[in-house]
Amino acid sequence: MPDPGSTIPAVTLPFPRAVKYGPDDHAAVAALLDQGRLSDTGRGPTIAACEDAFAAATGTWHALSFNSGTAALQAALHAVGVTPDAGVAMSPLTWISAILVALHAGSYPVFSDVEPGSVNLDPAAVPAGCGAVLVTHAWGTPARMDALLAATDQPIVEDCSHAHGARYADRPLGSWGAAGCFSLMERKPVSAGEGGILTTNDRRVYERAMTVGHHPHRLAAELTQPDLLALTSTGLGYKTRMPTLAAAIAHTQLRALPARAVAAESNLAELTTALAATGAPIGAPVLAPGSVRGWYGTPLIISEPVTDPDTLYDALTAARLPVRRLYDDWLTSPLLADPALLRSAFPHLRHTPWTAPDPHAFPGYQQARRQTVLVKIPDVPAADYMHQVAAALTACLHHHV
Repeated sequence: MPDPGSTIPAVTLPFPRAVKYGPDDHAAVAALLDQGRLSDTGRGPTIAACEDAFAAATGTWHALSFNSGTAALQAALHAVGVTPDAGVAMSPLTWISAILVALHAGSYPVFSDVEPGSVNLDPAAVPAGCGAVLVTHAWGTPARMDALLAATDQPIVEDCSHAHGARYADRPLGSWGAAGCFSLMERKPVSAGEGGILTTNDRRVYERAMTVGHHPHRLAAELTQPDLLALTSTGLGYKTRMPTLAAAIAHTQLRALPARAVAAESNLAELTTALAATGAPIGAPVLAPGSVRGWYGTPLIISEPVTDPDTLYDALTAARLPVRRLYDDWLTSPLLADPALLRSAFPHLRHTPWTAPDPHAFPGYQQARRQTVLVKIPDVPAADYMHQVAAALTACLHHHV
């Protein structure tokens, strides 16, 4: 029960921050500046080293670099063959780019509910008849990939934008579906400044994705699929390849990820242990055996009903907690709520069964929006800070839940 008379302690310690870019990053960038190699139309040594490192990290045969995670997603959906005739099933609890990329790839989103008590797509909600499934591992929490693969015979594209280094059932995310896509923007655990990576075990997916945004020099060197050879001199006209500076930084950042992840995991353990000791009605999603989470904000799920999320978040902010809300409710955004506006932006929708989504048709999604708090976990040792967070978070919940 809420306790209006309780005192809420504020977090007084500063948020512990690691140095984001260290000597290895500086040396990698300086080497390229000295060489004058800031762009690569093929697969030169810097691009190759970055891609090979991501393929090794995800246990996949191929990795393909892009200038953003969004570009990687668009290429992946093209590569698995989405069409205007069948939509792309996805959870609405994702970044807006993951929704709109289905439209840019010539298809449309088919919203499916979030699994109760989770932040990820519910395998039981995946509809029949979709052309592909886009699975976001939301805030690094691994989706139940075995159940999702069993729920559909259509290709699955993993949105791993939050899930660098994460695993499900002892297998790296980005290796379960037909393709996996990682974002490498500034705030991600692995940063290229801006960038993206597509991973796959399917040579055809790799080559089809390459035609979307890479230079003919690379296409001529790598395309082998008979029906793609006609594209070697042109590709499909987009320019979404990764600059060498971004590739160099992404490679060094990937090498630094394991140590940062160990520190973050230790800090989360400190937090959840302290919360459990107080009886606070909140905790991190329980992972399947052999699973490892990613570190782009950590969702904590409140187990008791939250009747006034706005007041709760005001209190969390006032207590100087490192929290933020989930994404905006994209289902009520003007673009998605107005079919005429959406069709004017994406003319191919004039010939599809698109209708504006009803936000109330997704109870799991609405529950997640009310009951989930995103907490930023430091990636350097910070036990004292985490205990302050636990005390302030517990007091806020006792006061407002």
